[in-house]
Amino acid sequence: MNSNEISGKFYDAGYYENGCVTGKSLYSNFRWIPELTLPMCHHIVQNLDMGKYSKVLDFGCAKGYCVKGLRMLGYDAYGVDISDYAVSQADKDVEPYLSVVQPYQSLAHDQWYYSWILAKDVLEHIPYDKIDDQLKRFDEAANGVFAIIPMGDGNKYYVDAYEHDQSHFIREGLEFWVKAFQTAGFDNVYATYDLGPFKTNWQQYKNGNGLFIATKTNRKFG
Repeated sequence: MNSNEISGKFYDAGYYENGCVTGKSLYSNFRWIPELTLPMCHHIVQNLDMGKYSKVLDFGCAKGYCVKGLRMLGYDAYGVDISDYAVSQADKDVEPYLSVVQPYQSLAHDQWYYSWILAKDVLEHIPYDKIDDQLKRFDEAANGVFAIIPMGDGNKYYVDAYEHDQSHFIREGLEFWVKAFQTAGFDNVYATYDLGPFKTNWQQYKNGNGLFIATKTNRKFG
């Protein structure tokens, strides 16, 4: 797959519900599982020391489960995704806070500036020649970014299973991503292979995933 083939149409029911059968992804019956999503959202809030009045954007929100979890915890959360299918499957209570965007579309909002953009298991889906454009959209819209990204050596992922998602492009390590965030305008970048409470089912793979917290020195609010 090349960069010209990235579109929302790829991320259809065959991707989210039957990915292992269609060969599109690792997803199967992608659904709301509160005992997994709510703790994850809690850990994100704790890791970011998220303020009470933070506005949060989940980039690549799919069916909006992280947005739902953050809102249940009392946070002002929104989500965007390029998949019409995924957004159309959102629960009714979270539907008003989700929207479909085009690839590399501006994320800036006329009435506010996001405190945080969350990008969990999504940036690897951006082609190499477009990642700078996407991270620049983050810089224009938010004070900071929290990202979890599958790691690789430039040729393959350290977790072999990640090769089975047809929409995965970037297979790089911490240094690549730190430089990418810095180039986009985030001058403070924390990066680690230690995911702590996140993605515990993948942590038997050394350096399999990276966690990034990228912020700007002159942050407006938390």
